[in-house]
Amino acid sequence: MRILQVCAEIFPLLKTGGLADVAGALPPALRAQGADPRVLLPGFG
Repeated sequence: MRILQVCAEIFPLLKTGGLADVAGALPPALRAQGADPRVLLPGFG
């Protein structure tokens, strides 16, 4: 299964709160289950 995760922050790239920790831990957990996760971060600036 291919999964696209869109988030505003992800550890270790961008971190302002707890969301970054969860967003950073999710792709490896999905990969361990056999999924093909991809992460998309918006370009702020």
